[in-house]
Amino acid sequence: MAVGHRPVMLESSVAALGPAPEDSVVDATFGGGGHSRLILAGLGPGGSLVGIDRDPEAAERASDLMEDPRFEFVSGAYDRVLWAMVEEGRTADAILFDLGLSSFQVDEPGRGFSYVREGPLDMRMDPRSGTTAADFLNTAGAGELARVLSEYGDVPRGEARRVAREVVRRRPLVVTTDLYDCVRAAVGWKEKGGNPANRIFQAVRVRVNDELGSLSRALEAAERLLVPGGRLVVITFHSGEDRLVKRFISGREGRCVCPPELPVCVCGARPIFRRGEVVTPSAREVEENPRSASARLRAAIRTAEPPVDGT
Repeated sequence: MAVGHRPVMLESSVAALGPAPEDSVVDATFGGGGHSRLILAGLGPGGSLVGIDRDPEAAERASDLMEDPRFEFVSGAYDRVLWAMVEEGRTADAILFDLGLSSFQVDEPGRGFSYVREGPLDMRMDPRSGTTAADFLNTAGAGELARVLSEYGDVPRGEARRVAREVVRRRPLVVTTDLYDCVRAAVGWKEKGGNPANRIFQAVRVRVNDELGSLSRALEAAERLLVPGGRLVVITFHSGEDRLVKRFISGREGRCVCPPELPVCVCGARPIFRRGEVVTPSAREVEENPRSASARLRAAIRTAEPPVDGT
């Protein structure tokens, strides 16, 4: 495993994936490779694992696995890569999404994800393309800024409006401490609930990387990639992600809505996924790694029904 990062609920997530020795598995968020290494340890000679990550530095962290013929690394956004796999006619027995930032990204000031140390206001998962956090913060209107902070960071609306006005007043913002100073000036410091800058930075990062849109598209691709009996496991770290995953699975459980007096189902309910249990980190893991506190693991098993749109 790459030094400096241990995935949240590592053993629990791989157990939920339940890879058999000859399975084809997809680690859609390779990160530091912790999940991939544990998965490979349980695969047999006929098994295979595809690791995906849009962060160009992840390819370097995967270099030691390249010699394993069972492993394939694909650089790119996971929604695009998964849909490309669908178009190629490939299938998977298990797919994992670990949606949290890796410690490599958070702890590197040059990436701009953390307010702890000064760095450029970037926040792009792939720094080779896309709009930076500075570009967004320096051009969006106050109303749009407030909406993003509220929707993507669960920031109270009044607080989001105050931060948005402060951002507009202090433009241009260039480095992470510029945004942090806006938060402190607008809402001060809270004794309870953690540093308010955490949710502000989260919201901007989610917007810059289109994280919810990418996740929605990736889940739809996973629905088509998974074989009957295939397992989907998703670890989320904020409520927007968790709501999206929960709705995706529940919307495909095919719950019958026919009146109870009817002897057979006539509403056409088609269960495409069977929901598994929700798992959270243990108290010990939260104590050892406070970043894990908000994590939720949701799992589902693919049925033999065709995808929602019948394609």
